[in-house]
Amino acid sequence: MAKLMPGAHRLLWHLHKHKIPVALATSTSRATFGAKMAGHGNLQSIFTCVSCGDEVTNGKPAPDCFRQAAAKLGLQPGECLAIEDAPAGVEAAVAAGLRVAVVPSLRDHQAYPKPLPDAPAGCCSVLPSLLDFKPEQYGLPAFEDLIRGVIPLEPVWKLKGKVVKGFGRGSKELGIPTANLDAASLQGALAEAVTGIYLGWAGIGASKQVYKMVMSIGFNPYYNNTQKTAEPWLLHTFQQDFYDEELRLLVCGYIRPEANFESLDALVQRIHEDAAVTKAALTDKAFAAYEQDGFLAPQADTA
Repeated sequence: MAKLMPGAHRLLWHLHKHKIPVALATSTSRATFGAKMAGHGNLQSIFTCVSCGDEVTNGKPAPDCFRQAAAKLGLQPGECLAIEDAPAGVEAAVAAGLRVAVVPSLRDHQAYPKPLPDAPAGCCSVLPSLLDFKPEQYGLPAFEDLIRGVIPLEPVWKLKGKVVKGFGRGSKELGIPTANLDAASLQGALAEAVTGIYLGWAGIGASKQVYKMVMSIGFNPYYNNTQKTAEPWLLHTFQQDFYDEELRLLVCGYIRPEANFESLDALVQRIHEDAAVTKAALTDKAFAAYEQDGFLAPQADTA
């Protein structure tokens, strides 16, 4: 079974709800395509048509599969928008004459063309993830699921691990004391996670108290991290550190993509803005309900 890009399920069902025709253009053979879609329920029913690699003369980066998909939809290539992650796929869609929104699968964006937002064809945008795809910017109906500007995660993420010492810059440089989970507890959880800023709830140690939490996941461009990390900030003033305590995180919303900043002051200002967004959004009943989730309680209380 092929894994979906984060945000793909949300986008596809949104387009289906609004009766926007969707085609899939893939280099995968027809026989393999079925196996790749297995486990995704009735998601395949969303596609108006599918163009497979063994049904055209040339696969990507040739434009054949995109041209065939447009023809099956009864549209000209210039009337279609392609969403692609691989350089070969982007090259194919551009050659076919489609507008292309790129969600890079490679960290090195030099492998992708420079976007020209107003061009009638070619690469029109490069997005951090599909969570940052705004349909209205492409003439499509806007998403209707935002909660005070925050994208709800479905399903929510549940992370648990010991608090360890991090880079030491949160309190010293930023005045923002973040808690860091041990790397082992994050390996599986972060492998497919989109880098960005998230919100949710946190429980710590043996305390029954649950705290609002805003968290960055990624490489922190300002500091040029080489390892993907998660740095949650519990929005509460603690009187002492809690190293080696168990930290339980329930992550339920996506605020924005990871970004670089020209100055430390600009970074600190944006972090505090994220905290304000978090405090407001978590009062909404959809997010507030997770405060009572048993995962956040100390282990002894869930037995």
